[in-house]
Amino acid sequence: MWLWGGVLPASIVVFDQLTKLWATNKFGVPQNICAINPYPGLEIEVSPVFDLALVCNRGVSFGMFSGSPEISRIVFSVFAAVMVVVLLVWLNREKDKLTSLALALIMAGAIGNGIDRVLYGAVTDFLNFSDIGFKWVFNVADSAISIGVAGLLLAMFLQGRAEKAAKQTADNNTTRGEEER
Repeated sequence: MWLWGGVLPASIVVFDQLTKLWATNKFGVPQNICAINPYPGLEIEVSPVFDLALVCNRGVSFGMFSGSPEISRIVFSVFAAVMVVVLLVWLNREKDKLTSLALALIMAGAIGNGIDRVLYGAVTDFLNFSDIGFKWVFNVADSAISIGVAGLLLAMFLQGRAEKAAKQTADNNTTRGEEER
């Protein structure tokens, strides 16, 4: 529990916050730029497929639901806090390692973006792959959430297959027992 519920999420949150600080320093702007200017429009070309682009996201992952800034700030901050508690309870009861890892990643992402939302009213995004058709600018926390959701889906799929195989084995054993009589 300490690894999944503490060490891993804390490490990701620290890395997320450090990369956001690095990005704002790289652009030469204060960390609270999102509170000052929600659309700074700053970009640095890094390679043919990747750029740094400073974006202040007042919505959730990848800019969804970015309505009224102050209401969004409160609602999404409270939602993130509630989700972290729910994920911690789930994580505490979970036995599957893949599911535990996925929950830890989602929790870390929620905390990382929640810190930005509480402190600055928006989340600092800076990773831009629009040159290859991915139109959203994102950050480490968004990546953790996305990978965590994919991990949960994979865990559910694998658990479903295992349950189906176990049921098939049980059915086969029942059929064999009836045939032997």
